[in-house]
Amino acid sequence: MTDGSSYGSHPEYLPDFMNDPRDDDGRQVMKLDLAENRALAAATLSRFPAASGDVIDFGSTPFTERLWWDDEEHWTRMAAVLLSSYVQRGERIAVIWGNYLMPAVTMPAEVAVRHARDILDAGPHFWIHPLGGSVLIECLMDGQVTVVTIPSS
Repeated sequence: MTDGSSYGSHPEYLPDFMNDPRDDDGRQVMKLDLAENRALAAATLSRFPAASGDVIDFGSTPFTERLWWDDEEHWTRMAAVLLSSYVQRGERIAVIWGNYLMPAVTMPAEVAVRHARDILDAGPHFWIHPLGGSVLIECLMDGQVTVVTIPSS
């Protein structure tokens, strides 16, 4: 992690709908400030050992499920299935980006499903965490998607 001076400094890198106050889905997206991001990271990502490039080291961490997407269309279908499996109806999810310049965001899971392709296209890798849940979903640009249970603190 950095000192925080660059955190969220380029929200324009987020998918367009997230920055559009006229978009019905965009109005439901909340951007996290640095303190909120740090609290989210402490409850999720910081509980795992990191491999190179800040992804989770699954060589030393058991995971629940590993899937692969082939293209954006496949990812869109996979995201819908994953979120319906791990998120309760009406719950919000957080998206934590591998790029510290983009603020982490929260949104209703239904919004994430409708915009799964936009989220993937924003890249780089990212993590999805159902708020109030105990899983973290790591999504890498090489097509690997890994679901892991977050260890208790």
